[in-house]
Amino acid sequence: MKKINIYEQVRYLFNRRWDEELTDEQDEKLQNEYDILINEYSWKVVFDSIDNYMRSECIDGESACNFAHLYWGYNCYDPKKIESPYRFLGYIYYRMDLNPWKYDAVDLLDGIVNDLLSTPDDKSHNPFWNPDYIPEKDPEIIAEVERLRKEKS
Repeated sequence: MKKINIYEQVRYLFNRRWDEELTDEQDEKLQNEYDILINEYSWKVVFDSIDNYMRSECIDGESACNFAHLYWGYNCYDPKKIESPYRFLGYIYYRMDLNPWKYDAVDLLDGIVNDLLSTPDDKSHNPFWNPDYIPEKDPEIIAEVERLRKEKS
């Protein structure tokens, strides 16, 4: 792959409706482009562009929900950890106003939370294994949402 603008490639991959009808070939092509981007530039570099894209393009609950669906689609079979998961999750929950039910995104966000916060040895942040854990009530997610609310007001 020739050197490209990583942000523009991320924008190409994420700037679409998550539920648009794709053929298996089109879906596989997008996944392959995503995987190649990571292999060529590293997960950290690509994730930084993904995070920048999310913060600049996802300006409401609907666009954050769409982004979360695409993020999940690209990463669900090969989950990757990130440096600041609460910062990332907090932004998505902030844009959804801590109300994923409004966007029919509870299970989607539970999956992303599980992938980012759980480990094989610690499933306390896994809403599927720990029914008492509710991401919308996680003090660290709430703190990030409150920080963003103050920053944006």
